[in-house]
Amino acid sequence: MTIYSHSRLESFKSCPLKYKFNYIDKIKREEEGIEAFLGSRFHKVMEKIYKELRFRKYSLGELLDFYEDDWNKKYHDKIVIADKERKAKDYKEIGKKFIEEYYKRYDPFNQGKVLGIERWVIVNLDDKGKYKLRGIIDRLDQVKDRTYEIHDYKTSKSLPEQSEMDEDRQLALYQIGIQNSWNGVDQVELVWHYVAFDKEIRSKRTEEELDELKKESIDLIKKIESTREFLPNESRLCGWCYYQDICPLYKHKYMIGNLPANKYLKDSGVKLVNKFAKLDDKKKGYQTKIEEIDEELEEIKEAVIKYAGNIGVEVVMGSDHQLKITSSEKINVPGKGTKERESLVELLGQLNRLEEVSGLDAAELKKVIKEEKWDAIILEEIKKLVEIETVKSVRLSKSKRED
Repeated sequence: MTIYSHSRLESFKSCPLKYKFNYIDKIKREEEGIEAFLGSRFHKVMEKIYKELRFRKYSLGELLDFYEDDWNKKYHDKIVIADKERKAKDYKEIGKKFIEEYYKRYDPFNQGKVLGIERWVIVNLDDKGKYKLRGIIDRLDQVKDRTYEIHDYKTSKSLPEQSEMDEDRQLALYQIGIQNSWNGVDQVELVWHYVAFDKEIRSKRTEEELDELKKESIDLIKKIESTREFLPNESRLCGWCYYQDICPLYKHKYMIGNLPANKYLKDSGVKLVNKFAKLDDKKKGYQTKIEEIDEELEEIKEAVIKYAGNIGVEVVMGSDHQLKITSSEKINVPGKGTKERESLVELLGQLNRLEEVSGLDAAELKKVIKEEKWDAIILEEIKKLVEIETVKSVRLSKSKRED
């Protein structure tokens, strides 16, 4: 049985292919973002403050010395700084500022009784123990009114809105784990420390909200475990991904490297892209030749799709342009009067779903399948009676190249 984590679930939601690389293929990368490295160093200082608090209170100077020493020992040449205008020392100084402001705000650190530091927690999502999560709580406190506080430190440079944190999954899951561990844990408050802004954000969850979170988490785990094709999901997070060299959206860029433009033309894929771009411009200027150009574009589309499939990429780079190959599902519902249609109507009737698609309106049924509005098991049965074909298309855009 796989025991999941919040980060594992979020990884799948953000990009199923990255999830596969990390958790299934277990392809590890040595690279580490400077932001993550800074966050780890700050967490170590917090751990030192509260872990030793019952024996002694460290001075601010001692903590800054500890931070400096820990940074120097742990820093390595695989740390990546995406912001070209910043250097490691800039982030190191920011970390010092975070520590100083936190220390001044919470000294003498007696706001509550510390029950755990970097505490592992197991979260049972169902009564049978089939679905479990685990995680590490940065700090668990109990305050005077017997409220339990789950603390989390954030060194992020962006400050979320209250509404966003009221829907946050991670600490709410940890609340479920704490309530499973001890009796009498009724009052729980979730606390995030956004140290870049010297600001706390607090939130509480009702039992109904926690029950809904359990259900959503189980549904997400079921979706992960039923997934057979882990497709890439392009987003702004791709710029921080360490799997670009094996991702079909970025792989081709790494294959051709930073060669001069004249050497690009040796690459068959690049030739196809360049020709596509040239003919696309010609089409716009000479409408009288539109049919002739369209025919040639279709031939190049077919060629570039085959080329991309042969080398396992989804983006093919040219000198100044790129072609992105996308796949979509086309759902064909059996026509009226066919045996397949009758079987589909009979199945929907047995499942008590016929009225939900207006007695089998094709457009409504397609929407249900595409948006996965029904339970996965029901959808699997329905998909056996409809035709789903994969349609590939090609989109041309300017290359996003770095000088």
